[in-house]
Amino acid sequence: MNYFKLAGVIAALSVSSQIKAQDYQFVAADNSPETKLCVSAVNNDLETMKGRLFRMGMGDAVRKNINRISCNDMSVAKFAHKYQAQDTFVYLNNRSAYGNKAKPSVTINDLAQTSNSDDPIIVYVSSAR
Repeated sequence: MNYFKLAGVIAALSVSSQIKAQDYQFVAADNSPETKLCVSAVNNDLETMKGRLFRMGMGDAVRKNINRISCNDMSVAKFAHKYQAQDTFVYLNNRSAYGNKAKPSVTINDLAQTSNSDDPIIVYVSSAR
């Protein structure tokens, strides 16, 4: 019985590794420091994002900025999580207030409807305080 489970897991992993992840291109809707922070967070550029956060304020101000800035109407941590920016997501989620944290969830994607296009999806990024 365990061999069948193991074979199922291996088959699922081999199929999922063949599926191409969708590419995204993030474009800033304006030139504000907050929007630049959102773009660096969603591009998984941890060092640039940290630099932008520290330029906005040191110490407790970093945590306040993480919690007060929203990207495309969601917290910065949730925004990074949505687009699978793992490094920035972990950093942001650890410093976010409970209401701004991304909660673990399971998503089921219909493989038949997966886009085969090589063109990236363009996402316009804006921020709000």
